[in-house]
Order: sequence, then structure tokens, then C-alpha cells
Amino acid sequence: MKRTLSLFLTFSGFLALNAQTVEEKIAAKACECLEKSSKITEEVFRDCLTNTMSEMILTDKDPKVRESMNTVEGIQGMFLRIHGVIEKKCPNLIPELNQNKDDVFYSESKNKKAQNSYIIGKDFMREKNYKIAIENFQLAIKDDPNFVLALDDMAVSYRQLNDYDNAIKYYKKSLEIYPEGNFALMNIGVVYTLKSDFKTAISYYEKLIQYHPDNAEGYFGAGKNYILLNEDEKALDNLFIAHVIYTNENSEYMKDSEKLIGALYQKMKSENKEDLFKKIAEKNNIKLD
Repeated sequence: MKRTLSLFLTFSGFLALNAQTVEEKIAAKACECLEKSSKITEEVFRDCLTNTMSEMILTDKDPKVRESMNTVEGIQGMFLRIHGVIEKKCPNLIPELNQNKDDVFYSESKNKKAQNSYIIGKDFMREKNYKIAIENFQLAIKDDPNFVLALDDMAVSYRQLNDYDNAIKYYKKSLEIYPEGNFALMNIGVVYTLKSDFKTAISYYEKLIQYHPDNAEGYFGAGKNYILLNEDEKALDNLFIAHVIYTNENSEYMKDSEKLIGALYQKMKSENKEDLFKKIAEKNNIKLD
């Protein structure tokens, strides 16, 4: 499989040069748009990026560039790559609202009793004494019902005990308080996968993608579950995007996405779908050798 991947997936030169040039042009225009705004909110940032992207993609002379935007996955992938270029070109013009939300919801409890119970529960959790950890997390939540960290770790502890229903229950309670919480969204997807409820798992990974489009875990989780549903095309779309992000971050997890992409290639090749594999790669601006 490693040999196959080296022949067909050259990830070191992962993006086509033409796609990079388009992304750089869009990023430059988006930065100009942002500079005109007195206050940059998430909405202003999104509008500057998407409006510029739509204008330049639709008028691009290269049909391959326009075709890359014909799917939701293609749009998401392009959005992510442009966002990365903007971070380098004009980092001071990127809103920090999401980070501020994490600071608020993933923080210590202001209730001292709740925080003390949480610290004790966390210690027991590290020692893998999950039952005692749960008892302390319950005390923390009783004193502070909106304590997201305690709810998340309660769910983790139940998952470690293979009590998936209670794990889901507390992840959902966490998401009621912080719907954008990447920890709960990612891990509830894992639990639904363990319960073989692949469609529900995907629905949570798609929410993770919606709220955190630069987080590879949403695409990777969705891709794995689409494989389990034998929906190879959707699996590839998501796994290619995940691999781009992992590669750009120099993450060790790029080995995992590479492995799954390689397995899908072998499967599709055996089903005489090698051309379809290449077409999906091209659609996602993946350069194949």
C-alpha cells in the first residue's frame, strides 16, 4: 500500500500550483476588503472571504478552478485553504470570537466548590478510577450546572466504562450550553461510531465542520463513517480535506488519513473505479502523479 500511495498520492506537493495562485489572489482581495471595515466581526470576515471567493472563482478562465466549486466539499476545501493564506497575509484582521468563546466555556468554574470537586474528579480520572471521578464530576455539576469541562469529562469517564448512553447524555448536556464545543462534537461522534450509528456520528462531525472548518477531525471522522456506510465518494471528499489540513499542520495524524485514502484507492481500483478516484482527487485540487 505504501508503494501505491507513493505512486498516486504525492502529498508533499499536495496542491496544484494553479489552485495556490488562485487562493493567494482571493486572500489578497479579502484582506483589502477587511481593511475597509471599522469593526471586523465573524460575519464581516465571512462576507469578505466568500464574496471575494465567489467573484474570482466565477470569473476565472480555468474551467478546473470553476469546477472545483461545484460541490459543498470543494467549497469547504477552498475556504479552508484561503483562510490559511489570510492568516499569513493579514493575521491582525481575523476575528477572535471563536477563541474567546473557548476561553469562556472551557474555563474553570467560578463556583469554588464546583471547581474543587472537578479537580478531585480529574485526579481520579487520570488514575483511571472513573467511577469515583464521575461521583466528583456530579458534585461539580450540582454546584455549577453550566460547567462544560465537568460535563465533558463526565462523558469521557462514562465512555471509558463503555457506558455509551450516559456518555452521549452528558455530551449532549455540554452541547446545550456550548453548541460549538469542538471537544463534545468530536467525541460524541466517536461514541456514535462505537454504537455503529454511523449516520448520527456523521451528523455531529458535520456540525464540527460547520463550526470549526479548519479542524481536520470533523472531516476525518465523517470520512471514516462514510467508509463504514460504503459511501466511498463522500468518504474520499472528506478524507482529502482532512489530509490537506494534517499535512499543512505537519500532524502525525496525516499517516492515518493517508492509510485510509490508500485503502480506498485499493478498493476502488479492484472495483474498476480508479478513474473515479482520480476525478475526486482532482475535484479537491489534489495533485496526483
